Amino acid sequence: MQIEIPGELTHVSTVQTWECDSNAHLNVQFYHQRFREAGHYYRRKYGLEGASMTCAHTRFYRELHADHTGRILTLPVYDIHGAYYLMHNLTVDGMTPSCISLDRLERDADEVFRQAKHKIARPLAEFSKAGPRGLGIDHRPPSTNVAEMLATATADISCMTHVLQHDLDHAGVWRAERLISSFSNGGQSAWALVGATENWLRARNLGRVVLELKYKQIASPEPGTILRQISYPFALKGKTYSFCHQIEDAVSGQVYGLGEVLSALMDLTSRKVVSIPNELTLPKGVEF
Repeated sequence: MQIEIPGELTHVSTVQTWECDSNAHLNVQFYHQRFREAGHYYRRKYGLEGASMTCAHTRFYRELHADHTGRILTLPVYDIHGAYYLMHNLTVDGMTPSCISLDRLERDADEVFRQAKHKIARPLAEFSKAGPRGLGIDHRPPSTNVAEMLATATADISCMTHVLQHDLDHAGVWRAERLISSFSNGGQSAWALVGATENWLRARNLGRVVLELKYKQIASPEPGTILRQISYPFALKGKTYSFCHQIEDAVSGQVYGLGEVLSALMDLTSRKVVSIPNELTLPKGVEF
C-alpha cells in the first residue's frame, strides 16, 4: 500500500525482539511509544503546547518485525470540523506506511502555527486513506453501567495494574504506551467474550490483530493508583470485531482513559485477515 505523505522526520528506531508479541510483530503499545516521542519532538521544536498522544486515532497497514527500522514522518493536518492533529506516519522503508496516527492538538493550531512561524497545516481530506475508516472520529462517553455489564457477562475486567512513577513522563503525564499496554492486555479478554478463547485461537492457528484504534486520556493517574480496565463489545460482522476499553480507578471508579478497537483474526501462516466464523457471537443482550 502506497500513500504519498510528506512530513518531517521526527523519529527513527529499530524494532527489538522484546517489543514483539505472540504474533511475532511489533506490539501496539510500542507503536504508540514511538508516536509519543515523535509528537514530543515536534511540539518542542515548534513551540506547540500540550502533551503528546493523549488523544489519538490510529490505523494499521503493515506489520513491523524485529530488526525493522521504523521512521516517522510528521505533518500537521486539520479535519472538516476544524480539529487539528499531528499526523504521524510510521514507515517501513521511509515511504510505505506501517501505521498512521492522528495526534490531537490541544489548542487552536492556526494561532500556534503563526506564533511558531510554522507552515500552514494540510487538510486531512487530502489523505483520505490515512484518516479514520472503521471507527468514528468522536469518542463514546464513559459507561455508567459497568456493574450491570459485569454481572450479565457482557463485559469483563481485562486488566488490573499498579501505576508506577515510570508510567508517567517527565511532566507527570501518563505515557501513551502505558495506556495502550492495557488495551493490548485486554484484547484476549475482549475476544473471549465472543468465544475466541486462547485455546480456540491456538487450535486454528489464528492470532488477534488491531486494524484501527482510538483513545482519549481523561486524566493522568497518580503513582500508586490501582487501575482496572473494563472491556465490552459493540459490533461483530464480516471480518471485524469492535470493542471498547474503559480504564478506571479500581477503588474510586474515577475514569482515566477510554478507547475503541477495530480488530480482526489473522491466519498465522498466510499472515492474512480471515472472515470471522459463525460460531463466534456477541454475548446475549449486546446489540449494535
